[in-house]
Amino acid sequence: MKELQFTNRLANETSPYLLQHQHNPVDWYPWGHEAHARAKTEDKPIFLSIGYSSCHWCHVMARESFECEETARIMNEKFINIKVDREERPDIDAVYMKSIISLVGHGGWPISLFLTPDCKPYFGGTYYPPATKYNRPGFSQVLGEAFTLYKEQKDTLEIRTQKILEKLRIPESSSVNDLIAVHRLIDEAVQNMEERFDAEEGGFGSGMKFPEPMNYTMLLRHWVRTGADESIRMLDKTLTKMAEGGMYDQLGGGFHRYSTDRYWRIPHFEKMLYDNALLAKLFIDMAQATKQDLYSEVPRGIFKYILGEMTSPEGAFYSGQDADTDGEEGRYYFWETKEFLDLLGPRKAKVMARHFGVTSSKGTTRKNVLYIKESIENLVKLEGIAIFELDHILRTSKEILLQARGKRSRPFTDQKIITGWNGLMITAFASGYMVLHGKNYLKVAIRAGEFLWNNMWTENGVLLRIYSNGESKINGCLEDYAYFLEALIALYEASFDIIWIERANHLADKMIDEFYDEKDGGFFMSGLSSEILIARLKNAADEAIPSANAIAILSLLKLGHLSGNKRYLEIGANSVNAFKRRIDKSPAAHTGILAAADFMSCSLTEVIFTGDLENSSFEDMRDSLHQDYLPNKVIAWNKNSQASHLLPLTEGKSTIDGAPAVYVCQQETCHPPVNSGKALASLLKPPPEIRLNIFNYDKQIKDAETEEQGKFLGVMDQIFKHSGLKK
Repeated sequence: MKELQFTNRLANETSPYLLQHQHNPVDWYPWGHEAHARAKTEDKPIFLSIGYSSCHWCHVMARESFECEETARIMNEKFINIKVDREERPDIDAVYMKSIISLVGHGGWPISLFLTPDCKPYFGGTYYPPATKYNRPGFSQVLGEAFTLYKEQKDTLEIRTQKILEKLRIPESSSVNDLIAVHRLIDEAVQNMEERFDAEEGGFGSGMKFPEPMNYTMLLRHWVRTGADESIRMLDKTLTKMAEGGMYDQLGGGFHRYSTDRYWRIPHFEKMLYDNALLAKLFIDMAQATKQDLYSEVPRGIFKYILGEMTSPEGAFYSGQDADTDGEEGRYYFWETKEFLDLLGPRKAKVMARHFGVTSSKGTTRKNVLYIKESIENLVKLEGIAIFELDHILRTSKEILLQARGKRSRPFTDQKIITGWNGLMITAFASGYMVLHGKNYLKVAIRAGEFLWNNMWTENGVLLRIYSNGESKINGCLEDYAYFLEALIALYEASFDIIWIERANHLADKMIDEFYDEKDGGFFMSGLSSEILIARLKNAADEAIPSANAIAILSLLKLGHLSGNKRYLEIGANSVNAFKRRIDKSPAAHTGILAAADFMSCSLTEVIFTGDLENSSFEDMRDSLHQDYLPNKVIAWNKNSQASHLLPLTEGKSTIDGAPAVYVCQQETCHPPVNSGKALASLLKPPPEIRLNIFNYDKQIKDAETEEQGKFLGVMDQIFKHSGLKK
């Protein structure tokens, strides 16, 4: 086979993305000393290519250019070629992504960047076609320009690299003494979202739509504080459209990366662990806020997908699934009308095609992506059938379609385990246990948490980032520490096992030692014990995933309140204020840190449970606590004063006559303990009242059942009366 004619140094790597390029004719190096030393010795520029295994355009460029022997010949002759998996090395990715943006004004993957031998960027972009098209120069032309620039314009090159480095190394200009006007900035961020909101289709803007879970979480926080109808309506509109669109896998569950159109129908088909973790948590939060079934069913679908396709035998979670199948993006998810007919028969196929918007054109093959075209309510009217029959058709047909799809060639699953992303999914599962009452969800979260602690936390107290092929490697970045710290706190809140607080304290201390900027506040992306790059970034803005600074700060603030550790609280507050000038300039880009600032500035709700976890009244009280969306709360448990040394918040809180009780402090007032869910609910500040026009499928079925049962009993009553059996 042609692809096996060549084998390069990437064959020794464990990254699935790097291994995908091990048989390219390009003489690839992994990032490291060998490549850098050779570039300096031979005075050659470096071509740096950064991507990830489920990236569609990374695959396209690989097929078009990196598998082309003539292109590879030029690359090998004129450059030292380095391939980086951005998921393994987000620190390298962040530095050079920022470089690309400073060079061309925008970023994306694959990164195609040219560096001097000392790794300073001077030229590049993202995807390049093999020949000029899409208003982009051909890759061979780009290679020629990059080589000429390096060899013949050294003076210009030095000026160019210096300007890029200056942009990368801009220091923080805020003082830790500057105080952030949190609620004014949140209001400004929400106003900005309102101005960009697509009132008809949900989401922001009029083109491609992205999940942006941190923005929607901010809208939810804003609604809780202000009761603003518009905030909750933007949320409801968007999440409903998102869940009904093709971006959500209507058969298998889970979300694709983003929508390529305004209507949420045609996704970019890769599925990432972090998207599904963040969206599961967001939908669970909305389930608390709205009590609508949609917001409970979607995260259950996500969790089913994750457990079925994205969970390792050890209980940790894989990083993603490819957009492409057999070289075609989305092929695994496409449907033709003929397939519906062959699998379901004419009657069911008609119903399902109407429901999922499946159409055909004479003489052509239509690639249908399933989305909710007609609601259950409309289908009942259009098809003239009872809702019970329709429900049966939908359930059985979905199962048939899913089984048929499962026989297709599947998208590649990147089975490397990333600590930070696993932390996000652990938090989601823990939340699912507390809110959706999925008993198994807690077991899943604990198993994954134990895996990370046993395999990624080393004996000398360093957190590693990647687990692949039985090997743990690469020092963790800030996001690994921050997201895992958040997960440890969530595991404690869900299980009340004090071991998670002990571990959280160890992790928090190490995170501070490695990443905290003692001089200016905030956290660097890379740690002191990590490789030194051309710049040490301190990212504050949210991107596809939340700002690691935001999650680190919020987790420290929460842990500080739980543990009484004033240093955590001080570092959290200093770090929020350190980014003041950035946030003042663009509050909508920093919703994660604004959420931490909101937590810091609000009067927290402290809820302390006591007594036997297995007691039914304990369960009743805990269910009552998690019924509503209360973002600014801390939760602890004290059984016979065993936790008071680690959680001084629990000191003096005990059971009432041996029975479970709960203590609530809020608005600078501590209430007498109560011992029932109803009593607890009466103490907690209720969320704003809302009414949302969401079609509630399960309620519709129950109402229809009640109505038809009533009709049946009425008919039977008449039969009995006329038969003489009833007087």
